Amino acid sequence: MPSSSRVVIQQWLEQLCRLVSGIQSAIVVEKGVTESGGISVVRWPEDEQPEKALLKVALKAFETRRQLIVPASRSVQGSDFMAVPLVSRGQPKWVVALRMSPRSVRKQQAAIQALQWSLRWLKLLLKQANRSQATGAHWVERMTERPLSSAAIVKLLAEQFHCDRVTLALGDARRLEISATYPPVEIKRETGLVRAFKEAMFEAIDQRALLHYPPATSQSDLLLNSQQTLAGVVGQATLCTIPLKTGDMPVGALLLERHRLQPFTPPEQTECQQAAGLIGLLLHHRQRSEQSLHRLIRDRLQQRFKNWLGPQGLGVKLSLLALISILVVSGLIGVDYHIDARANLEGRIQRVITSPFDGYLQEVSAKAGDIVAEGALLCQLDDKDLKLEQAKWRTELAKLKREQREALATHERSRVSVLQAQRRQVQAELDLVEMKLVRSLIKAPLDGVIVSGDLTQSLGAPLKRGEELFKIAPLDSYRVMLQVDELDIADVQIGQFGHLRLAGYPDLDHGFSVKRILPLSTASEGSYLFTLEAELEDAEEHLRPGLQGVAKIDAGKRSLLWLVSHRLIDWLRLQLWRWWG
Repeated sequence: MPSSSRVVIQQWLEQLCRLVSGIQSAIVVEKGVTESGGISVVRWPEDEQPEKALLKVALKAFETRRQLIVPASRSVQGSDFMAVPLVSRGQPKWVVALRMSPRSVRKQQAAIQALQWSLRWLKLLLKQANRSQATGAHWVERMTERPLSSAAIVKLLAEQFHCDRVTLALGDARRLEISATYPPVEIKRETGLVRAFKEAMFEAIDQRALLHYPPATSQSDLLLNSQQTLAGVVGQATLCTIPLKTGDMPVGALLLERHRLQPFTPPEQTECQQAAGLIGLLLHHRQRSEQSLHRLIRDRLQQRFKNWLGPQGLGVKLSLLALISILVVSGLIGVDYHIDARANLEGRIQRVITSPFDGYLQEVSAKAGDIVAEGALLCQLDDKDLKLEQAKWRTELAKLKREQREALATHERSRVSVLQAQRRQVQAELDLVEMKLVRSLIKAPLDGVIVSGDLTQSLGAPLKRGEELFKIAPLDSYRVMLQVDELDIADVQIGQFGHLRLAGYPDLDHGFSVKRILPLSTASEGSYLFTLEAELEDAEEHLRPGLQGVAKIDAGKRSLLWLVSHRLIDWLRLQLWRWWG
């Protein structure tokens, strides 16, 4: 490695370790430069031998010709290792390897990006070193010997190139602010001269080239209108305007002025461009370190959108175009909107059969699920006591009839009246007992199916008066009870039609219409369900009360986009109202 290049690389490496935080050691390796085909190493710190692990990562980057990142989790030393090759004419010429403190993946990528930017600076310095060792070392030392400031930059350039005035402006292709001038001038407002300075700098930034006025033959294809205007404003002057950038991103511009009889020579213009490359990189690092968090986020987003919308973002633009097309088409396509609901089939009426009096269960003839005809025997209560009581009252009634006949034969009218009253009383008791005997035979009041009631395991059990025994529902009259989620209840209207499929007959479709919206809600699985009553259009023979299924209520037509997004939009509206309403 030539001594001039080694000096420049050593100074560049020291400045890199100052700019990027967390670097523990660093090396620059050039392979195959000795007669024996060995390697040449520039290291930092200079008084320490290069680590074997760091050399291994550097040589691996040489072989693969790709940047490498070895995280701390995979290294024995507990540090992050990074290596980036410097490729010249398709071949790796040098490799820069760093050992850094452990950091996240995002910060690792940021360090790699900073290293790649610094390598561009190193290329410029090495080109300059090939022409003049003193010049390259001089620029590196003067630029980085103390904290960088705009005033120091313009003073250094004015001294180096013997300029009458040097102006530095920072910003981008849309806005520039003059940061410093030499000799120092305080700028309080935007004068015509300041505007002329900015226009000349914008002209150089837009064309991404060094502009020299009066123009040289090599600049015949560049626009110099603003340069000519500024030269006319400031008088007899030679202008050299250089854009400052890092990568492809402009960060400002430099404007150097001399007397018209002292034009900038081609070597000086080249040296100015090299200085501008170094200044642009250092200013960019300073701006990033001084940026507030919101400004940094904004700049990152702007750069990301610029990449997306630029020529290299063709895939993103095609994806966005496809997404917008899908949204537009889905917003125009109308589809049927169905509201899902749980469904339960019930009889339109239900007859409850209860125990007519206190007694004991003697016999059961039917149970839940049986289809019965009107008058069919369901169960029978024990009637032994009733029959004994019936015999008692019949005997008493016969006795009273005999006594009444005897009193009529003897013409005892007062006794006849008493016996008639006693006879009516006994007859009433007998009628009551006979009615209980009839009611002890519990029969079906109508044709239907027994919905509930299974007493087959309760024979001989005591029954209380009014105790429920059976429920019977007719087979030809049904209603559908629907349960709709509270999020959909606003779209339900009386008279809407729908379709029902029952779990027992999933292949059969039953139509219905909504008749009532009940003001009742029940909690179920973390949501509230409102109850609706609907009427079936046709009651078919296979239907049975108690069948359950799924219903879909027809609620008109909506766009496909609305169907997909309305739940999310409704939730966002509610949350926004809760937070800021």
